[in-house]
Amino acid sequence: MENDKRRLSDGLIRQNVVLMSGVAIAPVAACATNFEKSLALGMGFTVIAFLGVLVCRFVPKKIIYTIRVIIYALIAGLSYIPARLLIDAVFGEDVTASLGLYLPVLAVNPLILAKTETRFCLRPPHLMMVELLGYIVGFDVVCVFVGTLRDVLVNGRVGWMNLSAGFFVPAFETTFGGLIITGALAGMCRAFYNRSKRKKAEKAEREKRRREFIEEVI
Repeated sequence: MENDKRRLSDGLIRQNVVLMSGVAIAPVAACATNFEKSLALGMGFTVIAFLGVLVCRFVPKKIIYTIRVIIYALIAGLSYIPARLLIDAVFGEDVTASLGLYLPVLAVNPLILAKTETRFCLRPPHLMMVELLGYIVGFDVVCVFVGTLRDVLVNGRVGWMNLSAGFFVPAFETTFGGLIITGALAGMCRAFYNRSKRKKAEKAEREKRRREFIEEVI
């Protein structure tokens, strides 16, 4: 159970594809400009990543590596189709069009093309699903948070609910503004993670010294 929690937290925190590794920061900065678009982008990533990794797992390992990667890319590209249809059905074609090229870009993200080969396919099915869920939720949470924050700062609302915001910052609707927000979040996330890691190391060192002292006394 402890290992499952650790594997789940890998994608949520330690290897978050937006805040820690930064491989999916561009779609969030460019497209998560409000609550609705962030939900649509998160939905697209969820469908593409889940279907892409799940189907890629069944690619035979006997196929040489170069061909396997090409097959992974084709599968990821095909997974874009149901993602696009679902977003069209839920949010409408206007929202899908506003995502531009960043939605299909998600189909060729390293989560599918690289980690499928080096991580997911090396795990038993249940552990693979736990890890994949962590990566997907990690992206979705960051994406929706950034979109919600920008909706409040730019439009004074969250989705369809108006707020009595005292000030507005239209610049945060731009890609540059999105990079500032995601960059600040990434910095805070890294600082929190490094601080937590340092505390664990210090605790382990104290515990080691305590055991050594007890052994010397005995």
